[in-house]
Amino acid sequence: MATSSQTQGDTRTKIELKNHEAQDKQLPNIWKNSRFLILFSSAFFVAFGAKIYDLALPLLVYELTQSAQMMGWMRAVEFLPNLLLALFIGVWVDRFNKKRWSQCMLLGQIVMLVISYSAVRWLDNPLIALFPCAFLMMAFNYGYHNARMGMMKNALPQSLQNTATARMSSLYSLLETIGPVLSGALLLMSALHNVFLLVCLFYLIAFFQLNRLQVTVSKTQVKTSIWASLKEGFIILYLNKNMWYITLAVMVINTTGAIFWIQAIYFAKATLALSHLEIGYLVAASGIGGLIGAFSADKVRKHMGIGLLLIVSIFLESIGFIMPLIYTNTWTLLFAFFWISAVGLYGNICIWSYRQEAFDEDQLGRVTGITGSLFKLLMPAGLASSGYLVAAYGIDTIFILCFIIQALTAGVLFMTRVSYLE
Repeated sequence: MATSSQTQGDTRTKIELKNHEAQDKQLPNIWKNSRFLILFSSAFFVAFGAKIYDLALPLLVYELTQSAQMMGWMRAVEFLPNLLLALFIGVWVDRFNKKRWSQCMLLGQIVMLVISYSAVRWLDNPLIALFPCAFLMMAFNYGYHNARMGMMKNALPQSLQNTATARMSSLYSLLETIGPVLSGALLLMSALHNVFLLVCLFYLIAFFQLNRLQVTVSKTQVKTSIWASLKEGFIILYLNKNMWYITLAVMVINTTGAIFWIQAIYFAKATLALSHLEIGYLVAASGIGGLIGAFSADKVRKHMGIGLLLIVSIFLESIGFIMPLIYTNTWTLLFAFFWISAVGLYGNICIWSYRQEAFDEDQLGRVTGITGSLFKLLMPAGLASSGYLVAAYGIDTIFILCFIIQALTAGVLFMTRVSYLE
């Protein structure tokens, strides 16, 4: 009997090993997956267009008003949809065909771009159109990205979800790297609002790319009220304790990371007296770090597990916050941007991948919307207060405080079940 049990155990072990080997062979071949290629190429055109828009809009507002305050207000308006609408967008995404929803979001952005172009071209005060268009652009953009996660869940097998998330993340790191080049090219344009038409073209290409995507028709959520669906989404999130603990941690680390980023730029200008071009190099270093993180995260996860990698990356990112204080020079700050982006992206990919894997497709829209809002809940207060804290206690204190808070967050998360996630 013992021999029979041992034989069965050996057989199971061999089967598991073969399954793992099959998965390992499948992971590097994600570029041969036609559905992923369609999703990736459409996401590339959307991300590229969004990056150009993000760079062009504040430059255009400054060109029209010569006011730094108006540029700040424009950024604030763009931030609002994530706080005000993300919860409801998640509910709506779960109720509709995600492919058609994504295409509707792209068409909505195209309409906003055409209105923005027309306003600058023909209105005496184009800001009356640019502000609401900026708000709706970000709302439609969030709606597109929420549905894209659902499409990825539907179109790809579970074994490819982590790798797909990592490769998608590489898009944004790549665009951060070439951001200074793009902004320089935009400054050379005589009519800056013409870029709106270029972005329209990119979104149209993404729209038609999605037409080629074949996904199975998934079950849609029962048509309960919006508030009932939202309540159910909160319950689904809370019952998954690991995702709930991760969400609470991300609320903190998003705030410390945002404070460091904005105050590091201030540090670069006020303490190191860097030029705009040199600050562009910091952004490029951040993008390069993100690219390295995006293309290595799935391999590191296989060795560490998603939970431990998340916790370690949170702690290592916190070390980057105090790097500029160890040696106060440009190269150290450059390396800090590179380091924070590389290890920080490990954490982001772990968070996004676990969320993709832990929830069913018909729940994912609501969970993504709820967590998306919670992730940024503390950021406005943190960013608003950081300037006053710097004035009162100095920037060194802020960097150290960010380090301590984020390191403690990693320690607390290590004591939960999150550390055991594979």
